Amino acid sequence: MTVSSAPIALHPANASQWEEVYDVVAIGSGAAGLSAALFAAQSGLKVLVCEKSAKLGGTTALSNGMIWVPCSPQAKAAKVNDSIDNARTYLRNELGNYYREDFVDAYLTDGPAALTQIADGTEVKFTLASAPDYHSSQVGGVDSGRALSPAPYDGRLLGKDFDLVGDPIRVVLGGMMISSGEVMKFLNPLKSLDSMRHVLKRVGRYARDRLSYRRGTEFSGGNALIARFITSLRKKNVAIWTEAPLIRLIIEDQKVIGAVVRRGGRDIRIKAEKGVVLATGGFPRDAGLRQALSGAHQHDETLAHPDSTGDGIKIAQQIGGTIDNDVASAGFWTPVSILRDKKGGQQTVPYGWLDRGRPGVIAIGPDARRFVNESNSYHDICLAMFRNGYPKDKRFYFICDSEFLKKRGMGHMLPWPWTMGTKAYEQVDYIKVSRTIADLAEKIGVSASELEKTVEEHNAHARTGKDPYFQRGESAFNRMLGDPSVGKPNPNLGTITVGPFIALPIVPATLGTATGLATDTWGHVLDQSGQKIEGLYACGNDATSLMRGLYPGAGITIGPGIVFAYRAAKAIAGKDDERS
Repeated sequence: MTVSSAPIALHPANASQWEEVYDVVAIGSGAAGLSAALFAAQSGLKVLVCEKSAKLGGTTALSNGMIWVPCSPQAKAAKVNDSIDNARTYLRNELGNYYREDFVDAYLTDGPAALTQIADGTEVKFTLASAPDYHSSQVGGVDSGRALSPAPYDGRLLGKDFDLVGDPIRVVLGGMMISSGEVMKFLNPLKSLDSMRHVLKRVGRYARDRLSYRRGTEFSGGNALIARFITSLRKKNVAIWTEAPLIRLIIEDQKVIGAVVRRGGRDIRIKAEKGVVLATGGFPRDAGLRQALSGAHQHDETLAHPDSTGDGIKIAQQIGGTIDNDVASAGFWTPVSILRDKKGGQQTVPYGWLDRGRPGVIAIGPDARRFVNESNSYHDICLAMFRNGYPKDKRFYFICDSEFLKKRGMGHMLPWPWTMGTKAYEQVDYIKVSRTIADLAEKIGVSASELEKTVEEHNAHARTGKDPYFQRGESAFNRMLGDPSVGKPNPNLGTITVGPFIALPIVPATLGTATGLATDTWGHVLDQSGQKIEGLYACGNDATSLMRGLYPGAGITIGPGIVFAYRAAKAIAGKDDERS
C-alpha cells in the first residue's frame, strides 16, 4: 500500500559532495534506533544517530521501558521455568492467523543473544520484572519471567547530557519521577513507617537535585533506559545529532548510499557506507497515515511522542519501500480520557495505574452493558470497544461510585485528599455525576433500565466472586490488578453501591503503531515485489510489528525493537549469512 505523494527524484552525490561520512546512520533515538547504533558500534563501525527532536528517546522515554524477551539471561539466572518452544507455542496461540514463523523464530532465537550483547561493556541493563503474560492462562503463557524492566539510573552520571533525555510523563512536585511500585507510598505516606521513610528519602534527594538540575535525577523506566543508552553510546564515540530530521534518502544503482539531514537550518549530505537504519517511531501522530492504515480501527488520540509522524515510512516509500498492513490492528491500544480546560486546551489522560482494572469499576458501551473484562490489558479493552461499535457510536464509559473515587481516583482525579471534590471536573465536562444510576444513565445518553440492570448484575457477581460473562479475576494478569483488601471471594470484583455515581467517557488511543514498512527478518526494507532495498533497514515501529497489532505481554514493542535492531546491525556488519 502506498499512501505518500509521488516519489521524489533523487540523485547520487559524488565523493566531493559528501559533507559527512559514516558507516551507519541511524534515524531516530527511541530504543530501536539507539540499539541499532549501539550494536553497530560494538562491531567497530562508525555511527551517527540523527534525531528530529531536541531531546532523545521518542516514545520510549515516555514509557515504562519494559521489554518482553523469553528465556533472557536474567530469566535463566533466576531459574525461571520456561523454554523457547513454550514461548513459541504461546505466540502461535496468541497471534493465530497473524503468526509468522520466520519472524517469531528469529525473535525468540536471537532475543537472549541480543540482551547478552547489548549489556556487553555498556550501561544498558535490565532486571526481571514480576509482570505476567497478558494472557498467561493461554497455552504456553507464564505468570512471570518474560518481562524485564530497565535498571534505574542516576541521571547525574550523564553530566552535560542530562537535558538530552526526553521528559517523562509521570512526575510529581514538578519534576520527580515515580515508578508504578512507588505510587501507593506517595499517595499514603502516613500509612506505614516504611512508606514515610521512602517518601522522605525520595523528596529529600529531589530537593537537593533541584539546587543543580531542572528536574529530579533518579531515573526509572524509559528515562533510565534512554540515559543508559546515551552513556553507552558516548563511550563508543557514537555521534549524536538532535534537531536533525531526515529529509530524503540518496540512492545510487538501486542502493541507499546516504541521507540528507537538516541541521542548523541547512541540508547536510551524509554518506552511509554500510547502511541507513530507519527508526523514527511509526506514524501515530500523522492523521493522513492513521486514516489510510487503521481500517476499522479509526481513531484520533495517541500517547506517542509528538514527533512520531511517519517520517521514516513516508521517505522510504519515496524510493520504493512498501507498507505491510497485514495486521490484526494498526496500533497498540489503551483507553484514555480527554480533559479539556476552560480556554479550549485539552490533555489526553492515560488509563491510570490506580484505577486500571481495580475492583469497583466497570466499562460499559452504548447499550449500557459491560463489553469486556475490565481487568484485562488496556489493549484488550480498546479492541473490545472497536468490536462493540466504536467509532460509529462513541458512548463508552468507566462507571464507579464515590467510594471507588475516594479510594482509587479515576482518570485525572487522584484519590482523596488529593482530589477533594468533583465540581471542577464536572464543569469542564470531564465526568458526569449523579445521585442515582438512572439519572447517570440519562446524563450519558444510555438506557436507564439497562444500566441499572448492568450495575445490579455486577454487584451480585462481586458478592459471589464469579463473573460469568468475562471471568474477571481468574487470570494471573487480572489478579495483579486485584485488591486483597476487598476480601474474598474475588479481589478483582467490588460493588458499585455508594452514590453519587460517576461516569468517565473513554476513547481508544495508540501507545504506538503496529503497521510499518515491510521488512525481512534482518530488517532490510522491501519493495513492492518483495525484494530488499540494499542499504536500507527499518526497526522499531517503522517496521511492521512481529506481534501484528496483538499484545501478548508487557514490552512487546521495545523488546522486538531491540532484537530486530540487533539483527539489522548483524546484517549491516555482513553477519546475516551466519544462519537464515
